[in-house]
Amino acid sequence: MDKLEVVEVKEIQSDWYQSLIDDCQSIMVEAEFTSRWALVEGYHTLGMRILTENDNFERQKIYGQKIVQRVAESLNKKERTIFNAVKFAKKFPDLAVLPEGKNTSWRKICNEYLPEHKEPVQPEFDENIEMQHECPKCGYEW
Repeated sequence: MDKLEVVEVKEIQSDWYQSLIDDCQSIMVEAEFTSRWALVEGYHTLGMRILTENDNFERQKIYGQKIVQRVAESLNKKERTIFNAVKFAKKFPDLAVLPEGKNTSWRKICNEYLPEHKEPVQPEFDENIEMQHECPKCGYEW
């Protein structure tokens, strides 16, 4: 093999390898996206399923707010997880209305879209100051 052939072979191998790496990166990005979205859909379905059985929870009169606790215990999951799944299903009965669509994660939903906000006490009105407050995480305005 002369020098020209060696250079061509290296270029071919280099192009082939870069193509492999590009394909592998695409596969991983798609797999991570699919995994995150499947988890969001799963928790949404869980919350919706619990909500559809709400009328059957006549024991609510006995247990009160402990229904989430009992379901969590039966599923061997944390109460907060079940609570967030139900809250998520209530707040977003249709996944199509999620602010970021499918470009989100369960963690982001729990941290940015589900927290409760309490309206702060408004300071005394000052006509020289424009009062506009907004939560930087979820956009809640007061």
